[in-house]
Amino acid sequence: MKMKKKLASVLTVIMLACSLPWQAQAAAPIVSNKPHKAPVATPSAVSEAQPVKAVPEPAAVKTDTAAKPAAEAKVEKQAKPEKKVKKAAAKKSKKTKEKQSKVQVQQSNWRLKVAQQKLQVLGFSDERPSGRMTEATSSALKSFQKQHKLKADGELNDATYQKLTWEAFAKEGIPKVKGKEIVSRAAKYKGVPYVFGGTTTKGFDCSGYVQYVFKDCKAKLPRLADEQALQGIFVTQKQLRPGDLVFFTTYAAGASHVGIYAGDGQFWSASSSKGVMLSSLKDDYWKQRYYGARRVLITNGEVYK
Repeated sequence: MKMKKKLASVLTVIMLACSLPWQAQAAAPIVSNKPHKAPVATPSAVSEAQPVKAVPEPAAVKTDTAAKPAAEAKVEKQAKPEKKVKKAAAKKSKKTKEKQSKVQVQQSNWRLKVAQQKLQVLGFSDERPSGRMTEATSSALKSFQKQHKLKADGELNDATYQKLTWEAFAKEGIPKVKGKEIVSRAAKYKGVPYVFGGTTTKGFDCSGYVQYVFKDCKAKLPRLADEQALQGIFVTQKQLRPGDLVFFTTYAAGASHVGIYAGDGQFWSASSSKGVMLSSLKDDYWKQRYYGARRVLITNGEVYK
């Protein structure tokens, strides 16, 4: 028994002796020949311990690099529309000029066609009116110009056209009837009521009234105002004489109302509000709607510019 106890104590001592180096090693830090690695920090440690990283420069500060090309691109984009606008304006201007030129040619052709008609009336030409200058037309114009002591160049200038229209009118217009006679007869029907489409003393419309007055004086005129506006020759307000026709734009475009000039800036007409009455060209209503005037009586004389 004693031997067992001794052996046990010896073993205990041996075991204690063996365990001491291991405990010392556990207590001491482990030294290694390998390079030392820094401990990995947790995310929370990074935000608290590590220094704040440099904030990148804002985009607005980098004007030398990105901002300049962007601005230049914007300017280029703005410049392109400006070029397009200029091109469009030039194109529009060209079209307008072409249109104006075309209108002038059309007006010139119309005037030449009228002149050819007048040359026919006066017996200077038998050519069909076409609105185109031909050798026959030029020759007829020269003959007319020589007869009326105008410059015989065969061209349709203003003086030649004016003389042509008058000479043809003198042949086709209303002869022998005087303007004062027309005005006197017009005043006779003062107060006759207005009736649309009326052509008798029971009721007149404007053109029916004018036609009736001229018929009373044995002078013939068409029925409608726009047809009457094609008769005779054009006169300005300054050239008006009693018996000339004055036209206005009222309920429709063009010559939609007609009256008989009485002198002193006044005219007789069948108005829709008061029937046949004497009105003034200076009244605001008529002044704003004045369309033009025509001379249909040869006795009122030739028109000079």
